[in-house]
Amino acid sequence: MKFGSPTFWRFLGYARPYWPYIVGSVVTGVVKFALALLIPLSLGYVLDYIILAEIPDGEKMTRLFKVVGILLLVFIGRIPISFYRSYWAELAGNRTIFDIRNALYAHVQKLSLSYHAKQRTGTTTSRLTNDINTAQGILDRGVMSVGVDLIFLVGVVTWLFFFWNWKLAAVSLLTLPLYAIVFGVLNPKLRVASQRVQEQMSELSGEINEKLTGQTVVMAFVRERSERRLFFALHRRYFDEIMQRVRIHVSMFQFGEFFTMIGPIVVICFGTYLVVSGSLEPGELVAFSGVLSHLYLPTRRLADASAAVQMQLAGMDRVFQILDVEPDIADAPDAAPLDLQEGRITFDDVHFSYLDDQPVLQGINLDVHPGQAVAIVGRSGGGKSTLVKLVPRFYDVTGGAIRIDDQDIRTVTQHSLREKIGMVMQDAILFNGSVRDNILYGRRGATEADMLEASRMAHVDEFVNELPEGYDTIIGERGVTLSGGQKQRLSIARAFLRDPKILILDEATSSLDSHAENIIQDALDHLMKGRTTLVIAHRLATIVGCDRVVVIEDGRIVQEGTHGELVNEDGPYRALCEEQFGAVQMEELAD
Repeated sequence: MKFGSPTFWRFLGYARPYWPYIVGSVVTGVVKFALALLIPLSLGYVLDYIILAEIPDGEKMTRLFKVVGILLLVFIGRIPISFYRSYWAELAGNRTIFDIRNALYAHVQKLSLSYHAKQRTGTTTSRLTNDINTAQGILDRGVMSVGVDLIFLVGVVTWLFFFWNWKLAAVSLLTLPLYAIVFGVLNPKLRVASQRVQEQMSELSGEINEKLTGQTVVMAFVRERSERRLFFALHRRYFDEIMQRVRIHVSMFQFGEFFTMIGPIVVICFGTYLVVSGSLEPGELVAFSGVLSHLYLPTRRLADASAAVQMQLAGMDRVFQILDVEPDIADAPDAAPLDLQEGRITFDDVHFSYLDDQPVLQGINLDVHPGQAVAIVGRSGGGKSTLVKLVPRFYDVTGGAIRIDDQDIRTVTQHSLREKIGMVMQDAILFNGSVRDNILYGRRGATEADMLEASRMAHVDEFVNELPEGYDTIIGERGVTLSGGQKQRLSIARAFLRDPKILILDEATSSLDSHAENIIQDALDHLMKGRTTLVIAHRLATIVGCDRVVVIEDGRIVQEGTHGELVNEDGPYRALCEEQFGAVQMEELAD
């Protein structure tokens, strides 16, 4: 085992709170294995002092009953010792994994959208599940087993050398250096092979998650056969890496088996010579041979533990890779809660780019007054959605500043900032749970009455009674059992429930038919009253009632004014309206 491995010592840092269980497991483990030595010792005693002893048969049976009685009592007492050795080991190991998984999940939650945009969901899921699961035995089958075996091994070797027969003891240790050589060579190879296995599993998990999520597209374009071929190729690479790891692991196992068998053969040969020469009693040789198994067994377990830990640490390497990623968005050391009084939003010369050489927003200057509804329009790719994602700090500006009530949002805590903002995005993200759970997700501690009112205002109540179990109906992952319009209404209900001072609507009615859109638009108009609202909509009819319209092209504001002002002057806004409504409706819009 690589005790110098940074990953190993870092893992032990998570196990530190559970050291009493670790120590308890090691101590009980040493006692458990030490008691097992009574079997070969008893056998040697029986041979020399009962079977070969020149004493009456009655005395022989008395001695035998005493030996058997002591052994029975000892091994009855060994039962609770064995229980606590295993239980404490599992408790410490599972609690450590529990803490690491919680820490990893919490860290993933802190990472910005830019990180998640670059990572496949299945890959991150694999780190949280498969990679951490591989580390399950580092404490039990690694640290604690190694501790027990090292203590036991040192004790047995010391006993054999100084209190028994040093010549036999020296002969019995001849194979130990061979263990060190073989495992020193193969352990690093096993670690690398295990890392490759984990990487391929991560790739496979990512592919499965992505394609199952997009199964509708796969079926629509009749790509089932090609997806099966792609899956087979990925799965085959994973299989090949597994078998490479198996070859190394099995080789280590076979070398261990060979060394374990060679040792006793050498001891039997030399021990027999000592018996024949009269320097060793037959019972001593039998007992020594029995004890010898307790010398090679911990040696073998040390080698196996070393191999197992190399595979387990490969998974932890990948876990710590994520834990070492610094969040792009972090609270300033002196960040204070947002003091939101009016809800004024100021964009001051805002620049932003996902990549250094590809600017998305360039010099955005915009002042959104408290309670004002500002529509942000423009062609796809102009930077509209990116602009509103900067407000809750899903991303940080690369230049300039965004202020709310004259407070730079980078100087306030993310929690207090996002708590004051309600969002209805184009993609209505719902979770596998009930309708009620998904609405209540909008605000912690909301009452049933609050939920029902939000449902009524978002017109969820118009369809929820038709569901099998009403508000308790399980809607499936991402709301798969609901229509697009129904999912969007649930998303809007969450915003109603949140009752925010600042509201962001990004294509909030894009999934609704004309009838539902009209109903929801009325509800949104009511929700927007008295709130500072940023509205993004490609369907320009939904933003006619906004106080101001801002047109963005290529990351810059190119036009600004009311709908009436902009539709009556030549410019990009009028061009957008003409594309959507045509000449006849344009005359109506201009009135």
